[in-house]
Amino acid sequence: MALHFMLAGICAFWILSGRTRLRREYIVVAVFVPIFGPLLAGAAEAMNMMELQNSKPVDLETLALGENILWVTLKSFDENRDIVPLEEAILINDVNVRRKYMLETLYSDPMKFLDVLNIAKYNEDVETSHYATTTISKAQKDLQLSIQKLAVAVENDPGDKALIDKYVESLEQYIESGLLEEHLLRNMRIVFSKALERQLAATDQPQDVLIKMLKNSIKLGEFNAAYEIADRLAQEWPLDERSWISYIRACVDSVDRKRLEEVLSRMPAEIQWTREGRESLKYWLS
Repeated sequence: MALHFMLAGICAFWILSGRTRLRREYIVVAVFVPIFGPLLAGAAEAMNMMELQNSKPVDLETLALGENILWVTLKSFDENRDIVPLEEAILINDVNVRRKYMLETLYSDPMKFLDVLNIAKYNEDVETSHYATTTISKAQKDLQLSIQKLAVAVENDPGDKALIDKYVESLEQYIESGLLEEHLLRNMRIVFSKALERQLAATDQPQDVLIKMLKNSIKLGEFNAAYEIADRLAQEWPLDERSWISYIRACVDSVDRKRLEEVLSRMPAEIQWTREGRESLKYWLS
């Protein structure tokens, strides 16, 4: 240890006195990494002196054995970095690149990359797989905690429309995330159904809520409930293409050809179909 502190002291003196091109934050590495810290600092300075990197000061990170989570805390998040989409990073045959961008995902919004992370879980690189699994697990825990807090808040203040909307949004995000296994997904859809009923009672835009209720009923296999909602949509908004697209969706998913023919015969000719609406109609009737 005496040798380490002596070497660390020499490194710190060089850096603080400006006799080296190493940045001051490297003092932390030299002091707190026994023996190897001062040696890494010395090696970096030697490389700088030999101009092996075109006169650009060497970062100690480039001498480390791959990027790891310890270095993340030492880096400035304001630092300009090369941006590589996570989808491409996963496919790159470079372990260090994959690990680097997996770590950065941990500090960003993992919900944006769930589909990619689910693929990365099965990557042949153990570290990449571990980072992906860790990130997904954290995202799931955060969502569960948020939903639990919102559920309690809604029970305590059932008249707060904004709170109900946020609760429904969180449930919907969790359901669509792909994080839930089949039996848990069904249970969450039942909770979502009850939350939508609360939202319907409080909203001034019932059509949007009803469409969500219809889709959720279809996913639960509750087609009678879906038809009741579809009838209401067709009755109250007969010229809105979404009412009929939703109705057709229920017929197709329930494989009810007779009802489908009836619905098609009832559709008003005055409906102004959008391009997206026509595409949806073509999809469901193909």
